[in-house]
Amino acid sequence: MVERTLRDKTCLITGTARGMGRIAARELAKLGARLILVDIKGQEGREARDEIVELTGNDQLEFLHCDISSFSQVRSLANHVLERYDRLHVLINNAGVVNPVYRLSEDGFEQHMAVHHLGHFLLTRLLLDRMKESAPARVVMISSDGHKAGGPLDWDDMEIRKPWGRGLISNRGAFAGYQKSKLAMTLITYEMARRLEGSGVTVNAVSPGYFVKTTVYDNMRGLFGLGCKLLRPFFNDPERSVKTYVYLAASSMVEKESGKYWEHLATKESSAASYDRSEMKRLWDWSERAVGL
Repeated sequence: MVERTLRDKTCLITGTARGMGRIAARELAKLGARLILVDIKGQEGREARDEIVELTGNDQLEFLHCDISSFSQVRSLANHVLERYDRLHVLINNAGVVNPVYRLSEDGFEQHMAVHHLGHFLLTRLLLDRMKESAPARVVMISSDGHKAGGPLDWDDMEIRKPWGRGLISNRGAFAGYQKSKLAMTLITYEMARRLEGSGVTVNAVSPGYFVKTTVYDNMRGLFGLGCKLLRPFFNDPERSVKTYVYLAASSMVEKESGKYWEHLATKESSAASYDRSEMKRLWDWSERAVGL
């Protein structure tokens, strides 16, 4: 893995209070990046920033509180970035959730779809012109092989209500929301990469691998939740997963790679459903309407 310095480069990462986002922020700080750290957890986010500054000696870190599922907050975040930073070279869309309690965002969208796909789609679109001005620039979408676990998008149920059945609490429902939203991220990666050809901005998707040792499963209920807590010490090391984040953000070897799906420093195939060009176009149009673009 060949890395270049990120000195004088500006990078924004969502979901940096914990887990892989926090580790990625630490590693990019080591490379000298100017970092914009974003999370819904304000106190933990500020603590993460302070810890990274102390560990790396890089004090070019700003923490911004934002609920990525809220379109108004995402717009405020983007406005702040555009006003304060004249360049943006790397955007890592990492913030994530797995929650078995059925919830809609303040804009009326199922929480997994709102966080993983729609919020990040809006943020990326609002910042794209600045990234084009800063080219070469890179967008990294943190998807998951979990997107392969179900079928294609259900256009009759984009609120992802059916999997919950009659209840409001369901591990099955949470996994369905997760699967559909990560599939949406992967579809949009390919469509955005196609639309950005020749712009100097690359877009790639990443699978961190299965059962990574983070807090993402902490909300799960019942036997599955208990199993996750008991087996968590044996889950995969997040440090290994983050190597791909850093590789795609900083390596000179992938400077022109775009529209690909990665896991553990190598490209791999995503699901058959994720390569459907008509679905990419339909999702792009639906997403623009959903976020008000």
